[in-house]
Amino acid sequence: MQAAARQASFAARLQERRVIAGVKEPAQMARALAAGVRVIFYLTGTIYDVAKAVRRKEAEEPDALLFCHVDLIQGLGKDEVGVRFLAQDLKVDGILTTRRHLVQAARDVGLLAIQRVFMLDSEGLRTALGVLKGGRPDAIEILPALVVPHIAHRLPWEALPPAIAGGLVETRSELEQILATPVKAVSTSREELWAGARRTNK
Repeated sequence: MQAAARQASFAARLQERRVIAGVKEPAQMARALAAGVRVIFYLTGTIYDVAKAVRRKEAEEPDALLFCHVDLIQGLGKDEVGVRFLAQDLKVDGILTTRRHLVQAARDVGLLAIQRVFMLDSEGLRTALGVLKGGRPDAIEILPALVVPHIAHRLPWEALPPAIAGGLVETRSELEQILATPVKAVSTSREELWAGARRTNK
């Protein structure tokens, strides 16, 4: 799939459902897919867990997109070879990473790439924006999500890749408050929030 088509596919799934499931074990895949989630982040575990998750997705909802947090998966090299293994052998749809060089490695082998950035204070905000200038991720994930409503006015949204907010979201009220900002979606491991937030007028 060409880069433009890959990005369009990702955007379409976020348009359908603005909640991304953060999954930490294969058993959660069934519940995420049953909830109608269209994008899933596999956050921890081993390469064998990821392989099981891919098989379940392909069997139950092949149009969903599965991203692997390359920095945290056991048995996977945190380098270009590990990214190529994810693409060619495990056949995930994309990666999450804090490492800029892995963003390009993912794009080179046809994977979507989301760069995670932490915005804990003003310095973190400046650092994150500086890192993004040097990379070309398909999207960014801003952590923790709860800060987004408070810093939204300080972010150059039009100059940023599509933004997702993730981390520490535990209630429906928090979810809705974050989704009222320009972010495209929110990622959360709270299963009770997976079924919510279709995009209707944006």
